[in-house]
Amino acid sequence: MTYLEEDSERGIQLFMAEYAVNREEALRLIVRDWLGSHGYLALTEDESELGKDTAIDETATLGGA
Repeated sequence: MTYLEEDSERGIQLFMAEYAVNREEALRLIVRDWLGSHGYLALTEDESELGKDTAIDETATLGGA
């Protein structure tokens, strides 16, 4: 299991609750979304819609980086 900073873990817990997914799926979705939004991979149309219906703090970073 990957352990992250407390604030990142809280964010993951909130994401899991909002999207009704387990931790593994949440991390997969979060990483894929971040990689796609930063030009590291092409997202499918469905994946690129992730988070558009909810307010997401775009200033937040993964792992405090």
